[in-house]
Amino acid sequence: METIGSQLDHAGLSNGKFYWYCQLGGWSIFIVFEFFLMLALSGKKTNVPIMAAGVCLAALYGVIATHLLHLYLRSRRWLQLPAKKLMPRLAGVIVLFAAVLAELGLLTNSLLVHLPLRQVIDPRSFCIRWIMQMVVLVTWMTLYVAMHQLQWRREAEGRAFRLEVVAQQAQLRGLRAQLHPHFFFNCLNDLRELIAEDPERAQQMVTRLAGLMRYSLRTNHSELVLLADEVLAVEDYLALEVIRFEERLRVHWDIAMEVGNIRVPPMLLQALVENALKHGIARRPQGGEIRIAIRAHDLRMELEVLNNGEVREELFAAGIGLRNAQERLSLIYGERAKIALENTAGGWVRARVTLPLTPNPIEVRT
Repeated sequence: METIGSQLDHAGLSNGKFYWYCQLGGWSIFIVFEFFLMLALSGKKTNVPIMAAGVCLAALYGVIATHLLHLYLRSRRWLQLPAKKLMPRLAGVIVLFAAVLAELGLLTNSLLVHLPLRQVIDPRSFCIRWIMQMVVLVTWMTLYVAMHQLQWRREAEGRAFRLEVVAQQAQLRGLRAQLHPHFFFNCLNDLRELIAEDPERAQQMVTRLAGLMRYSLRTNHSELVLLADEVLAVEDYLALEVIRFEERLRVHWDIAMEVGNIRVPPMLLQALVENALKHGIARRPQGGEIRIAIRAHDLRMELEVLNNGEVREELFAAGIGLRNAQERLSLIYGERAKIALENTAGGWVRARVTLPLTPNPIEVRT
């Protein structure tokens, strides 16, 4: 994963250089083409140095104008708009920029060859240059949008690939944790005792274990699942752990009714609960309590898991589950999702995940 991430970062750094290579290369071609075209049309009497200076200044104006247009499009994020909203905006900007460039070209020629002012404001000359500049800007904009779309597709494919790898690793880690030999054999030992002592409870335990395994396998290739399904899987997991911890583990749920249909990354809540058990309850001889709260407000959702204990930096740094969850959240939601682990008053540790109700507009398979 570090190799893939470093490659994408390197590609992001090289985009600026690639942009300027295209800008300078394209306008250099424009200079050569424009110079020989004007030379062919003007005949032998033309002043070549002055004509060359005029062409170079026109290209300089083009570089400045198109770079300002590039910055404007990025700041406004127009290229993220659908085509029916993007095209009218681009048409208006091209018409405006072409008019400015046409007038600048006329002013430059008047200064270089000392033309009278009436030719600078001549409507016929202005319209000819205006049309020429629009052709140039339309060509530039077409290439720019095409390159941007190609780059966006490559980045989206990179994000999707990284997300798939991270999600698969998370699923495998979750499956290994749930079917870890110690955990599995403890369940079997408890089940063997319950079969004779409490057959009904033994049946419930088998049902919980089967449900947990079924959920892990079913979500193995999904990046987003219903929160209601995730909660049911965590309930199965905690029900099995309660048998192992007995009175040392107490669980309290506080889930808002409206959050069940929201989609979240699989094993996200599982990672928070597993972290609370492994680094909190299991390390306390007297055990403790886990409080799980889920609520949604202001187009955001919060998942909160509290447990008795204390955050220790070395344990947090070595933890795989929370770091994996943070990376998955970053890939799906960008900077709009956050995960935090902190000590709170009264000897509690709080793990809180805040995420938007919708992922980034990238292709996410469900």
